[in-house]
Amino acid sequence: MGIFRYDSPLMQFLSRAADLIWVNLLVLICSIPVFTIGASLSAMSNIIYKILHNEDVAVTKEYFQAFAKNFKQATVIWLIILAVEGVLGYDFYYSRQIGTNVSEAMLTFAVILFVLVYALMLYIFPLQSHYYNKTKDLFKNAAILVIVHPVRTILMLVIRAAFYGIGFLIILDYRFIPLLVCFCISLPWYFCACVHMPIFDKLDGVDRFGNKIAPETYKKESDPAEETEEPDPETPDADETDEAVDADEDNGEEEEKSGS
Repeated sequence: MGIFRYDSPLMQFLSRAADLIWVNLLVLICSIPVFTIGASLSAMSNIIYKILHNEDVAVTKEYFQAFAKNFKQATVIWLIILAVEGVLGYDFYYSRQIGTNVSEAMLTFAVILFVLVYALMLYIFPLQSHYYNKTKDLFKNAAILVIVHPVRTILMLVIRAAFYGIGFLIILDYRFIPLLVCFCISLPWYFCACVHMPIFDKLDGVDRFGNKIAPETYKKESDPAEETEEPDPETPDADETDEAVDADEDNGEEEEKSGS
């Protein structure tokens, strides 16, 4: 039957779901030492990028290749983020314990900065897995994306918050724990990738399938006032027509004179 063909929408959906389940399990296993979480997220970003562009992915092989390739830089990035979030978390806890007006301001500042750093993390690991940059440049570029694309950034934060809420509700009912284990990391990361991937595609000059776009297809439309219409080869120019009419009139006058 058509729906069971390998290229049918149903089979494509099931294949994509299976890839997300497997990469989620790989991330969970490889993140057990904690300090390897950065490399795990970077490797997962690489797999999800290929899934979104409908590439054939050997998940296990390509995951561990990306894990090993990006391990050093991704680990440094993760430890920096972890340290900053730890300090902000402590500030949050300390401010709640004091309970003064100053502590309320510190609490607000800590929460805002914590969210911004978390938003930066949603960009930096996909950037690190896809582009070659120095660590400081990755932080700078991720911060620029957070600021320049506020709508996408907020949408990704909402997605993450929604999945955290769903995860909490699932924990309350142990029957759904296997579902959480299968998709807890890869699925929200996949939806966030759907949000930020158009930015990467525009930078790379490719469409959503990963195909190169000719430069003229994404240039700005030219101003109609600047456009010049090419003359129709079958239509004579107005000046040529006027000259032809004048020549006919002159010939007519000469004939009249000669006749007279």
